[in-house]
Amino acid sequence: MSHSFRTRLLALLAALLLPTLPAMAATPLACGTYQAVDGGARFIVESTHQAVRIYDGQPPTRYLIRQQDQTLHAADLSNGFSADYTLSADGKRIGGLLGDYVLESTARCNASPTAPANSCRADIDGCMDSAYSATPVQLKQWCQEDLPFACERLLSSYVEQARTGQPSNLPEPDLAEPAVCREGTPAFDEAACRAAAREVLGLALAKAMAGTLAGGPAPALPAVQLDEVLQLCRRHPDAGFCGKVADAHLDAGRYPGAREALQQACAAGGEERTCRRAQVLAAVDVADLAAVAATALPCGDYAASSGLMDALSFADQGLVSMSGNSVLRARLEGGAVRIRHDKGGDFVLQPLASGQLLGVDEWNRYALYQRTGGATHCSAPVAYAETPLQQDCPAGTDPQACCAAGKLQGCNTLGHRKALAGDWAGAAPYYQTLCRAGVRAGCENLRSVYEHTGDEDIPGKLLALCKQDGTGRHVACDLYETTDWAMLGMGARRMQAVEPAAADDAPAQAGNRTSHRK
Repeated sequence: MSHSFRTRLLALLAALLLPTLPAMAATPLACGTYQAVDGGARFIVESTHQAVRIYDGQPPTRYLIRQQDQTLHAADLSNGFSADYTLSADGKRIGGLLGDYVLESTARCNASPTAPANSCRADIDGCMDSAYSATPVQLKQWCQEDLPFACERLLSSYVEQARTGQPSNLPEPDLAEPAVCREGTPAFDEAACRAAAREVLGLALAKAMAGTLAGGPAPALPAVQLDEVLQLCRRHPDAGFCGKVADAHLDAGRYPGAREALQQACAAGGEERTCRRAQVLAAVDVADLAAVAATALPCGDYAASSGLMDALSFADQGLVSMSGNSVLRARLEGGAVRIRHDKGGDFVLQPLASGQLLGVDEWNRYALYQRTGGATHCSAPVAYAETPLQQDCPAGTDPQACCAAGKLQGCNTLGHRKALAGDWAGAAPYYQTLCRAGVRAGCENLRSVYEHTGDEDIPGKLLALCKQDGTGRHVACDLYETTDWAMLGMGARRMQAVEPAAADDAPAQAGNRTSHRK
């Protein structure tokens, strides 16, 4: 995406969100502190070319700035984009995408270093525009110019490469500059370009949202890349970049590196949560931060000062009581302790040489669990027999015919259709078919039927499936034992009391509330 097109996008966004100030001749921007009219943010102009935005509880954001008449051009070095802001005639007010700021106090301007020719700083807008097509070598060079956006882009390119197995240095196709925006060409049309900018802006926002919602564990980066980004964090500490370096080391099981990067992030102005995490890990010796492959589940009580779960009690057969009296099931997998939760994923705890458990999942990241007592002997967990859900009913195939032929994917699809239409009772037989076959997702969605309908037959159906198996290893046994049926029943009754006559609206509402396991 070219600089001119990016500028149009940001100008469009600013025009939609914020008013502009009257056009008048402006005096030079004064160095000092500008206070936000709304909120507690401060925009501190340090020199004629440098500024920083500070907001309590957030890392500082640094800018390269330049003034031309009444316009202040600000390049965000932390996030990698630039935009124009409007100055008042007296130079005491800044308005634009940042919000409105008023000069609170002046200060002496610092000297502005001269950017070397051919450096990223010398052409900061062009450099930012080409960040997504830059090679790792270029990004590392720009990072060494103390530009956090280049450091973060280098790390994200490594993560993308680890996910796909291919280098990620190509421009994003859906953000390519439209022909109508290429100035100096026959196709250029200012009005059409603005319309195209609106469309591209919508695509970009949709892509960002999709990226936020997309999941999956982050891949472990190669040691050479982890060493490289940690070294860059040491030499060019930035709260955002170093925080991401810490996460990369945590995902790779390199906990001493994660601890060091967290400390760098905190020292560089990291938010309170980052500093708390750094403090927790700083209390553990480096040698004790080594991961130890678990050969048995923990037994007894554990507590942590952070994380979603502040207290855990491990008992017989892998049952785990959480704070709030929820009961889940733990298992060993890959040398870690995994606790399956009701959102289709796991809480993951890694045993350390210190005897503590380190939270490495998104919910309990960096939480450090210390044994506090409780039981000293627990019976071994049950290995439940689970049947994978085969993808045996391709798109375009009649799911009813698939289900009738014994293809479970078709039954699953029919259950989802019923549930998304608000007919949870109608979905139950299809989910029960899957559960009977040992498909965990079927049993979980059968539990969801109870959550929405309060059908008292559901717990009995799961218990009956468990007993029919005769081994105690059917996945229905696990779901029956780890579900708080009384709590779910209360929730179903409250839902029915609040929406006693919502049958006509049920399809849309149920569809918005439900997250089915595929």
